Amino acid sequence: MEYRCETISMSRLNINSRGVISPLCDTCKTKDCSNPIEKKRVSMFGAIKEIRVFNRGMDYVIVIGCEGYLNV
Repeated sequence: MEYRCETISMSRLNINSRGVISPLCDTCKTKDCSNPIEKKRVSMFGAIKEIRVFNRGMDYVIVIGCEGYLNV
């Protein structure tokens, strides 16, 4: 099932009062998600991390809100 998601661009530094924003998809346990989520290796402050991002054609975005998010 494709869930409606709130996203932000990876092209800018994403920091809030608690630190660097991490994608919800990294901790999501929803089994029936069919959104175009891919694992990507990105550089954050010089360290390479593998995170799950939403693919929008040539643009990758971070999911910060999702109707189907489940973390049980």
